[in-house]
Amino acid sequence: MPARINHNPHLNQVHRNLTLHYAEAAKHIEHLSSGSRIDRASDDPASLYMADAFRAEVRAVAEGNRNAQQGIVLLQMADGALGQLTEIVQRMQTLAVQAANGLFTDEQRGSLDVEFEGLKSEMNRIATAITYNNTPLLEGAREFAIEIGPSIASGNDVVQFNLNDMSAQGAHLNIGSLTIDTIKNARESLAQLQRVEKQVEEERNKVAALHNRLEMNSTTSASILEKLSEAESNVRDVDVARAMADLTRSQILSQAAASLAVESDTDIDQVLALLR
Repeated sequence: MPARINHNPHLNQVHRNLTLHYAEAAKHIEHLSSGSRIDRASDDPASLYMADAFRAEVRAVAEGNRNAQQGIVLLQMADGALGQLTEIVQRMQTLAVQAANGLFTDEQRGSLDVEFEGLKSEMNRIATAITYNNTPLLEGAREFAIEIGPSIASGNDVVQFNLNDMSAQGAHLNIGSLTIDTIKNARESLAQLQRVEKQVEEERNKVAALHNRLEMNSTTSASILEKLSEAESNVRDVDVARAMADLTRSQILSQAAASLAVESDTDIDQVLALLR
């Protein structure tokens, strides 16, 4: 090959290879330092789109799981209040049975009726006092909707339910006018209270079923989150062993190219020899 002064094709080729090797080494170092195989769209556009889709779904499912946990807390509060209402109704039944006994006087029935009225007031207080985020749970019939997942179009990820008005004078129980001041009133109240106890238990069973559903959803969501995170990791994260091997290869090639750059100066030495 003839010797040239203005252009040294050997040195240009070595320089080009050095640039490529240094660029590859820099890319591998970037991936290893970040832990991600895809640091920018140019690394792998299709995989980046897929990984971002997985990440968006992870966040949506995680938020739905948090919503479910909040719903569980709401239902636990409602269940606790309904348990108290059950005890109150049972105590009211006991008082009604006592008042219906012909061996008591009207004055004694009046004393029993004072406690009876106090228990009705306590039912009203509980229905008003049990709130979640400043919203009464058992005062007035209320509807609730909990978004537990990202699939809005299908409607399968929305848990909708209603809680009835559990106050004494509410339309659902409607025992505000009950008294036990006479034998007749006590017996009529006893029949109504048996109905009310059943209604309270039905409401509590409904709350328990919803609670179990949200608990199951929370368990399922945790499993889905685990699999989605694993899928994103498979697409986005760098294979450390492979990246280290590629980095070592690039460094070796860079060092080899740098050593060969010395040999590519042979053309210059030949030209200088002719000028002596």
